[in-house]
Amino acid sequence: MNKNPSQSNSQSIKTYFENYCLRYVKRSFSWLHHLLKLIKLKVMPQGLLYRFILIILLPLILLQTILFIFFYDRHWGTVSRRLALDVVGEIQTVADYIATQNPSTDNIESFLLQVEDNLGLEMLFQPNTYLYNQKISHQGATVHLSHALMALKYPVDMSELHNQFQRISVQLPKGVLTTIVPKKRFFSSTVHVFIVWMIGSSVLLFWIAFLFMKNQIRSIERLSHASELFGTGHDVQFKPGGATEVRQAGYSFILMKNRIQKYLVERTTMLAGVSHDLRTPLTRMKLQLSMMPSDETTKDLLSDVSEMEQMLNGYLAFARGEGKETPQSIRLDKLILQLVEKQKKSGQKLTCHIEEGITISGRFNDISRAICNILINANRYAQRTRINLGLRNQMATITVDDNGPGIPASKRNDVFKAFYRLEASRNPQTGGVGLGMTITRDIVLSHGGDVVLDESPMGGLRVVISLPIVQEVIH
Repeated sequence: MNKNPSQSNSQSIKTYFENYCLRYVKRSFSWLHHLLKLIKLKVMPQGLLYRFILIILLPLILLQTILFIFFYDRHWGTVSRRLALDVVGEIQTVADYIATQNPSTDNIESFLLQVEDNLGLEMLFQPNTYLYNQKISHQGATVHLSHALMALKYPVDMSELHNQFQRISVQLPKGVLTTIVPKKRFFSSTVHVFIVWMIGSSVLLFWIAFLFMKNQIRSIERLSHASELFGTGHDVQFKPGGATEVRQAGYSFILMKNRIQKYLVERTTMLAGVSHDLRTPLTRMKLQLSMMPSDETTKDLLSDVSEMEQMLNGYLAFARGEGKETPQSIRLDKLILQLVEKQKKSGQKLTCHIEEGITISGRFNDISRAICNILINANRYAQRTRINLGLRNQMATITVDDNGPGIPASKRNDVFKAFYRLEASRNPQTGGVGLGMTITRDIVLSHGGDVVLDESPMGGLRVVISLPIVQEVIH
């Protein structure tokens, strides 16, 4: 059965509009998500303390704003409006009495004195007088009074008298009735008290919350600082504090620190035992080989034993990377200058550019060993070496460039592996056992820094060592 063409067209149009609406909704949600992400990145504060402040401050401001609007519209506005209506009603009553009863001048004066005694309104009637100005102000505290005066049946002029009184003149058929009204009669001053109380209580509550939040954040900052210092090789004496969760994190950090230190001590002890066990048979083997007849086989064995001894010494040097040396403040500029002079005496061609006053905190001998390893490697494989020291992003940066053969980009990560040698590009007769770069990176990482290899502008290898500048130790 064939479908009606009009029904088919209607169905197509309906499907088109459904798809269009669906795409529009998806696009709107995508824009909203992008906007929220932009607000989070650009507007939201990054620090935890300031985020806590924002969490406390925004609801407090919203609550106080709602209370103020409610009080202004429902309380202050209503009270002021009713007070103004009462004052205008009293003036209307006196004006109607004078206009309709036609009392004598003496009766009017007597009546106005009674009104002043009973109602607190100072009134004066001036017969045969006319108002030349008929102006009503609609600003400030008189806004409710001016609206109420517009309901009077007579022409009115209103003006301010001093700062605490308002003068209201009403044109009657036989003269002008002037009334001096104190502002407290038609204006509720409690709004000022309420605003002061609202702002004062908000500031007090915010200050109390800020002190509590700052105390909690201080515990987190101390934990973060202690973790950073422990990562740079300091033996931090940290005492947990703050909320239960923060103290639990602090105790977990202390437990982790003790386990790491225990592991390092056990590893050093184990390697010391291995050193004692291996050195004795190696010495005995060298002694026996020296007593044997000198031939090609004996020379090869002596070479193997020497290589094993050199490898053992290098491995023990690697194990001493986390020794028991106490961290101290180190002037990197002076240390590098000493190392440069030492390498120049050994024949290395070195140029340097040193920024003065850069200080780090670390183990002196380990830092010296790490820099020396880089300089010695450059001396082995290059003719010229350049070393620079500078400060970049709160990190002391040591850059060593040489004009040697360099290291291929695909093998730069491999040279940090223990006993790895680039025999294809480096001379295998240099005596290295493949631990120099491993020891260097191990020392630098234990001080919270990093080692990066790159291509040098001089054509060889560039080694960049980054170390954190000196920081105060937490006790």
